[in-house]
Amino acid sequence: MRHILGVLAASLVTALLASIIQTQLILSELIGLGAPITASIRMHSTVTDLMTFAPIMMAIAVATLAPALLLAHWLANKVSVPRMALCAGAGMCGLWTVFWLMRSVIPMPAIPGTRDLLGQVLMASTGIVAGLLYAQLTSPTLAVVSSQDRAKALLAVALAGIPAILFFIGAPAGVERPAVVDASRYKVQTVATGLRQPWSVALLPDGRALVTEMAGRLLAISSDGSTAQINLDGLPALFQQGAVTGLMDVVLDPQFEHNGLLYLTMGYGKAGANGTQLVRARLVGNALNDVRVLFKSTLKPSAGNNGGRLAFLADETLVLTVGDGSTRREEAQNRANSLGSVVRLDRDGRPPADNPFIDQAGTAAELYSLGHRNPQGIAVDPATGELLLSEHGPRGGDEINQIVPGGNYGWPVVSGGVDYPFAQVTPLRQLAGYEDPVVQWTPSIAPAGLAVYRGTMFPDWRGNLLVPALKERAVRRVLRNGRQVVGQQLLLADLKERMRDVKVAPDGSIYVLTDGPDARLLRIVEP
Repeated sequence: MRHILGVLAASLVTALLASIIQTQLILSELIGLGAPITASIRMHSTVTDLMTFAPIMMAIAVATLAPALLLAHWLANKVSVPRMALCAGAGMCGLWTVFWLMRSVIPMPAIPGTRDLLGQVLMASTGIVAGLLYAQLTSPTLAVVSSQDRAKALLAVALAGIPAILFFIGAPAGVERPAVVDASRYKVQTVATGLRQPWSVALLPDGRALVTEMAGRLLAISSDGSTAQINLDGLPALFQQGAVTGLMDVVLDPQFEHNGLLYLTMGYGKAGANGTQLVRARLVGNALNDVRVLFKSTLKPSAGNNGGRLAFLADETLVLTVGDGSTRREEAQNRANSLGSVVRLDRDGRPPADNPFIDQAGTAAELYSLGHRNPQGIAVDPATGELLLSEHGPRGGDEINQIVPGGNYGWPVVSGGVDYPFAQVTPLRQLAGYEDPVVQWTPSIAPAGLAVYRGTMFPDWRGNLLVPALKERAVRRVLRNGRQVVGQQLLLADLKERMRDVKVAPDGSIYVLTDGPDARLLRIVEP
């Protein structure tokens, strides 16, 4: 019983200390970005994280410290090293190893406080306190009787239950799922099956659909489902990693019927230094000619959060979304690089002279807006010309934003989401100088695309936004009155498939691309 109590008590202390340390590290980073973190905000954030992140940290600590400290206890009887020193060293080494593994294996930062060396040292050092406490509570010199054992067992159970109670109280609440659109109001046709991790669909004037697959294939799919593979021999080297990065968006030039140009986004670089690049090419038959790299984003150390969506504005300049790079999210506020931004370029990859940001040389920079996390949906409303963006938050905080030139959309200073282990990204939900989202979703639905419906096939849907959602496994129909959101509904929810992309065809039908190793291209038409 002494050892059970010792491990639980050591884990609880580790969880509390690690939570407090991580909160202060994150708040310090926000202060460095200019966030107004007052003493009351600091206190509230610390308490909130103790209720939401500390229970997760407790589970990590139990799984880590139990074998590490029991090993130290066993070694204490074999070697002539002081037992206190063995336990303290085992606690720190165990946490250091687990934090390192989590940071190295998990695509997103599992424990944000350990993203740099200082945070890793401070967080892992809580294992020293844990080891010393465990050594003290399990000291062989302590006299233990049966009644004390029973009392300690009850205390151990109580200690284990505290984090669960706190998490139940403090965890973010769920939201009510919106109504499902009556399936009799539309018909779903399957255009193609067997697609392997597709990412984007673009509609050719001849009625075929171009579909990208992340592993590096571009397919031309006819309305009867027959498929031809486009020769990509002229493309630059592709960096592809699972379902995280690879060949991503494909968009036709507004003058495609005259010039045959299309634009692709794709990963480049290697695992520890990669980014998103923009490529222009000419489609001739089933091959790409005149390939030219127009833009390469700032390199990042992680393969996650790439952005990669493209759209043409009314003036036929091109906008490209770039993710924050995941591990160093503060770079989304750094105007000296392209991470966490929308980039605006002309057809040749040059920043237009009227771009809102100026570089160090005093000329127009590529940036059009900043403060984005992982924007994977972009659309221009053909009726109003407004530019809209959908982006992934972490655990919640998914957004649709209306992009204004020079706008700052807050990440990570302002966000409605929390980190994956339930720690706060920021205590700030709104702040002067940062643009508010049009729509915000917590918990996350994982919006992976975006389209504005202006077709004639479904007249009641005109002006609505269509948002394919990976996690929610449906397409959200966001109802608008002008630019005001007045409701939300779900399409294709009965399929229970992850939705990756959506496009509106000239005839008003809607093409939807599902996600995964055996995905489909669907077409929504009137019944």
